[in-house]
Amino acid sequence: LNGVVTGTIDIADPSFSADTVNAIQQQNSNGELNGDKITVNTVDNLGYGYMGISSVAVNVGGDPGSKASKDLRKGLATVFAAYRELSVESYYGERASVINYPISNTSWAAPQASDPGYKVAFSVDADGKDIYTSDMTADQKYEAALQAALGFFEKAGCKVENGKVVTNPAGGKDTDAYAIEREALIPADGKGDHPSFMILTEASKALEKIGVHLIVTDLSDSTQLWDTIEADQADMWAAAWGATPDPDMYQIYFSGMDGKAAGGSNYMYDINDAELNQLILDARNSLDQSYRKTLYKSCLDIIVDWAVEVPVYQRQNAIIFSTQRVNMNTV
Repeated sequence: LNGVVTGTIDIADPSFSADTVNAIQQQNSNGELNGDKITVNTVDNLGYGYMGISSVAVNVGGDPGSKASKDLRKGLATVFAAYRELSVESYYGERASVINYPISNTSWAAPQASDPGYKVAFSVDADGKDIYTSDMTADQKYEAALQAALGFFEKAGCKVENGKVVTNPAGGKDTDAYAIEREALIPADGKGDHPSFMILTEASKALEKIGVHLIVTDLSDSTQLWDTIEADQADMWAAAWGATPDPDMYQIYFSGMDGKAAGGSNYMYDINDAELNQLILDARNSLDQSYRKTLYKSCLDIIVDWAVEVPVYQRQNAIIFSTQRVNMNTV
């Protein structure tokens, strides 16, 4: 940024943080992002932020793919999802938006709000009914999410009394104090510097009200996160995926079939779903983009149903130009 301001650099791609935005606005005489010193061009990042939930660590009776296991994870995911807008807006402002499917908005396969069957992530209760209404305040939405979470925990086999979870699905307690106690890891430099940090802190406070203890561990070294995930020791975590121009889901969600090995990153979620596997292979074998988009929408619905990934945000990248050194009419 400083190089562009001083005229030693024509074009740069700085991290598009709040500090960068403020610095650009201060340099331009009009106080805006595009002015006499700097011109800004934004584009959606080829990737997206998410919350991960391990199916191996968070399940019922050792069966990650059972309905009870999915309901247990949905109880947590529903509360996480409720605080996404608050957290993303706080961290990025207008430079990021909440997404509802685990795919980057840069992809032609990303579902759009106008598409048939489009749903806000984790917005229905255990009976399939909508949790939210359009006239709800933010606080009412948080409370509705919490009540829906209780329904999922009950369906998972937990005992619920007086609005609190009093046993885990096995009929006992994870600790003396709590029926359910889980840990979420977030690489926020040990100081809460992460777009999903507020999701976890607010969700932790909310879950405490219904007897579920969520421990939020802020890691100063992100390598700890990946080591823990690889060892299948992480319950939940916050991270981001980098994407490819083609939205092939083989690498992350394919669990292996017909002599084909599992995707290299499937160890993170340990999804094992025959229908999902077949859809991924079918989509790989076609060049028809509209047909593939239909298949990938079905894939995304299955992934959301497994409740191993809560889509959180699509952020923007910025390319900045020296307005004085580059003729913007030629760009």
